[in-house]
Amino acid sequence: AVVSTQSTGESLNTRMEWCFRSLRFFLALFNFILTITGGAILGIGAYGVSKTTVFDSAFGSGNLISILPISFITFGCALFVIGFTGCCSIMFQVKCLLNLHLIIVTMILLAELAVIAITFAMSETVTVTLTNELKNSGVEQYGKSSMDVITDAMDKLQTSLECCGANSTNDWKETWWYNRHPYMVPWSCCKDRDKFDEECPMGEARGIGCSGAFLQLINKRMAIIYAGIVGVILLQILLAVCGCALTQKFANKVEPF
Repeated sequence: AVVSTQSTGESLNTRMEWCFRSLRFFLALFNFILTITGGAILGIGAYGVSKTTVFDSAFGSGNLISILPISFITFGCALFVIGFTGCCSIMFQVKCLLNLHLIIVTMILLAELAVIAITFAMSETVTVTLTNELKNSGVEQYGKSSMDVITDAMDKLQTSLECCGANSTNDWKETWWYNRHPYMVPWSCCKDRDKFDEECPMGEARGIGCSGAFLQLINKRMAIIYAGIVGVILLQILLAVCGCALTQKFANKVEPF
């Protein structure tokens, strides 16, 4: 009976040890994937920043169009830090390093939840702010001799998003540009830009404003964005729970695999 009990205990310990070794392997794999994903998102954000520098010069560094790639950089950095610290803690099996990783995961998770809540709460404010920025800093300053940077930024925005004005073509009717080009809008508003050079009849312009076009572009990708965010949050929770279990195991100085 004693031998049977010892055999059962050894079998249970072997299974538990195998479970923890498997857990360490999958956690290391998940953290490695997070590191690579974070680096990729960071690269996308950096590319986006390089493409939106013209809007920084025109509308200021705090404009909402330029904030989007910066948010990608922030999110990418967070994932990279989580993945990197997780890989190091599991590789070296140091309890204090794993505790630091868990603290970082928890803080970033809480920050992400707070940002998501604020974004939902301020969605209408974001729309109004974006429209006002485009109208006051872009449309109303377009074409002035001292505002070449803004003129270039608005042309690039209107051609890339296939839009005209902030809300619509009517935004141009009370501007410096319209007073000098009656019944005309900039060529970048035209549906067919090959027909016109510097200006375009209002009847030939696109009807949607740039704030609406920008938000439509974001909304088309929201399903993918939400799915990615939910997936990352669930993975972070899983990492935190599994990390707590490993912390207790590392305290007993388990041999590395």
